[in-house]
Amino acid sequence: MRSRQRWIPFLLALAVAVVSAPLLADGSLLGAITGRVTDETGGALPGVTVELLSKDQGFRRAAVTDAGGSFTFPGLPLGSYTVKATLSGFQSFEATDNVVNAEKTTTVNLSMRLASEQASITVSGEVPLIDKTNTAAATHIDSTLTQKLAVGRSYQSLVAFTPGLADVDNDGNLNSLGATEGSNLYLFDGVDTTDPTTGTFGANSNFEAIEEVVVSNAGISAEYGRAQGAIVNVITKSGTNEFEGSAKAIVTNDDWNEQNKGTNPLNGVPFARTKFDENIYRYSFTLGGPIVRDHAWFFGAYETSDATTPQRQTQTAPGKPDTGESYQQTTNTELWSAKLTGQITPSHSLTFQAQADPITGFVVDYWGLSAEREALTSQSQADDCDWACVWQVRWSGVFGTNVSAEAGYAQQRGGITVAPFEGSGTPYFSFTDGLYYNGATFDGFVQRPRDQANVAVSLYQTLFGHAHNFKVGVDYQDFESVSSFIYPTNELFLVTDFNPATRQPILEVGDVDLRFADPAASVSKGTIYGIYALDRFEASDRLSFNVGLRVDIQEGESDLGGTVFDATNFSPRLTASYDLSGNGKTLLSGGYGRYYQFLIQSIADSVYSGVPQQSNYDEFHWDGSDWVFFQSVVAGGNSQPVNNGLEPSYTDEFNVALQQQIGNTMAVGVRGIYRSWGDLIDDRRFINDDGVKVTTPENFSSDVLERTYQGLIFTFEKRFSDNWQALASYTLSKAEGNHEANFTSQMLDYTGDTCNVPTIGPMPCEEALNHNRFGYLSYDQRHQVRMYGAYTFALGAVNLTAGSGFNWASGLPYQEQRSFAINGDTDTYFYTPRGSDNLPDTYAIDGALEATFRAFGLLEIGVKGEVFNITNQQKVIDSTRIRLVPDANYGAPTSRLALQTPRNYRFTALLRF
Repeated sequence: MRSRQRWIPFLLALAVAVVSAPLLADGSLLGAITGRVTDETGGALPGVTVELLSKDQGFRRAAVTDAGGSFTFPGLPLGSYTVKATLSGFQSFEATDNVVNAEKTTTVNLSMRLASEQASITVSGEVPLIDKTNTAAATHIDSTLTQKLAVGRSYQSLVAFTPGLADVDNDGNLNSLGATEGSNLYLFDGVDTTDPTTGTFGANSNFEAIEEVVVSNAGISAEYGRAQGAIVNVITKSGTNEFEGSAKAIVTNDDWNEQNKGTNPLNGVPFARTKFDENIYRYSFTLGGPIVRDHAWFFGAYETSDATTPQRQTQTAPGKPDTGESYQQTTNTELWSAKLTGQITPSHSLTFQAQADPITGFVVDYWGLSAEREALTSQSQADDCDWACVWQVRWSGVFGTNVSAEAGYAQQRGGITVAPFEGSGTPYFSFTDGLYYNGATFDGFVQRPRDQANVAVSLYQTLFGHAHNFKVGVDYQDFESVSSFIYPTNELFLVTDFNPATRQPILEVGDVDLRFADPAASVSKGTIYGIYALDRFEASDRLSFNVGLRVDIQEGESDLGGTVFDATNFSPRLTASYDLSGNGKTLLSGGYGRYYQFLIQSIADSVYSGVPQQSNYDEFHWDGSDWVFFQSVVAGGNSQPVNNGLEPSYTDEFNVALQQQIGNTMAVGVRGIYRSWGDLIDDRRFINDDGVKVTTPENFSSDVLERTYQGLIFTFEKRFSDNWQALASYTLSKAEGNHEANFTSQMLDYTGDTCNVPTIGPMPCEEALNHNRFGYLSYDQRHQVRMYGAYTFALGAVNLTAGSGFNWASGLPYQEQRSFAINGDTDTYFYTPRGSDNLPDTYAIDGALEATFRAFGLLEIGVKGEVFNITNQQKVIDSTRIRLVPDANYGAPTSRLALQTPRNYRFTALLRF
């Protein structure tokens, strides 16, 4: 009867999680403190009163040790805590400054002595650098370090601190441990902000609001799903019982920076840019503190900047003096974040958080061949949010000492708006020079609204003498992908030439006028459900397990309303850790996990979209004196056959790690990782009997499409103490295969057709498109070294802090290739094996020096100088902007954007209190 009662709390917790659906993204923003109280001989002390005090927010909790002397404080907000144990006849024992991190358990063991003249014992607390309950490869990038370094003011720049990540095209979207850049999960305080169509990051965050960024990319537990790459969780600051704030004025000027080196070998044009000598200011403010001391707190951050870029030029057409025009963009950025936190009771808290990231004023050459300013497109992002781009409300509670729960609801809004940069004329394409004139590429918008919710329940229970942490949870998302585009004036001319001086086309017989129908918006929809259950338990004093199962249900429909994706996937996860030293400081761990791809809107929008944008038109031809109707083209009603059995691809991962904590603030580790992909998605594109191009996606076995990753990662972490802190890693890895696309490539296209390959001639398309495809993937970086550190010198009333970052990486792979046309597609033939050549190895050193003076009380004033790329390295880092055609210029950069950014400077005046 007694053993049956033990299971009642767990069954109740499971029932609560199931019936609460659909009630944010997976995971938790909370941590826990557990421990054991013993006497001088090591014997368990039951009945000890253990008190917990939050150093930051002042709330208290209490627990009593069980028969084994154990206690647990689950569901704790991040921060520092004091743990105190009292028992009649024994000295009290107090451990101060115990740090709680997200999804980590801090173990605080207390040893009590019989009462004597000394009334109590106080020791320094614990920092969970390694945790036997969570052995995932997680990099914690804390603001106490990043505020001292020279870094980009975005969370994307902090994510790059993580070992095993590579940014191939320098756009902030990274490949993690062999996965594509569209395979990561981006969370803001647990809210999923990933773009549901591209899989890339979908929002920006105020840099000053970031408390820490936690990046997990191996050994990930069942709380997280629908990502094969990294889990990025941006955790924002909360208010405390102390009023704290800051103000910063940050200034840059392109004229201070070094000039670009080199010349484009294809046209002899130097990479040197036209510098813009103007101070660009960025102003940032934060304020946080108590609303009601010990019960309610607030935190807010605001940042604004108007930034004008150096001059750029449109494409140059020989013989036309008005082309190759210079232009600049002036962007206005406003980033704000606000958080309200309430500790309703010592065991229940409520959080409301909102933020927005509108940026306006971008100028983009979407044609890629714009001859003049009138052909450029202006772009704004997140300027159409109703009031906030991301907001959430979250509750967490503890019931007794054994059950904790979390639930939340969130919305994400915003998108991209595009319009003509100058004027609103009709675009003209010139056959003479291959350039566009007079009109922009797009006039329209993209929106990706999403609602999401979750609930999770945890139960801490001792069963058969072993401690268990059962957790069950459900998360739900409902979203849309909306797009609407037209050409300016809804018309496009394809003409012999265009005279920019007279603003008139030069027409010949056969030139084309495309008059488009007003399109309806394309709206596809998707829903996802995630259900997971896990058990973290101790099989002995040293051996621990985390056993979990995740079920993901992904459903999507196209903009025509038909179901195009409906899949249910099961993801088992298992990790085991062994405490080699017996004190929790030396852990040997290993694990297996299966991770599925998130694929709904990628398929719905890219393959099955049926509401055409810039596609339905009446075609007129010039007959020498007038435009004459030729034909109507109607592209609506997608006829691609739906593959009802399509499954998202999956990654099987095996990893083994050895972690060693040194003292209370340092840890080292080594981890080996092997990953392989299955059910990769592609299509066998062909032209059917009706002359229609068919691109239905399907899954392929690993003997057809292959991708693997092998890695060995060494890490070192030093939390701030004794005036210094550091984060360092070395990664040795290999990513190889024949497929690096999210869901489609050209490898299996047009079987049975003949392709005409440059310099080789006609050959079967199957042979042409598969030739030399296996090898090192384009994002394979064999070696990576990343080192970051800061040291503070206390010089009386002045604190001088020096921070530095060092990044070294082997060059990205590439190969000889040429493009050719087949059935209206542009495909590629590899002359040499994939990844047979490499860009040069690169390194960059960044440095920062900050001096602050304590004026009075807690008020500090100071200055900070930052230098990026101190040694002015300008090696080629981007394999997408080099010459790949096998000729004398093979491997040479074709754009300054292919090179490292020259040495540049930034200065800050600051005030903190």
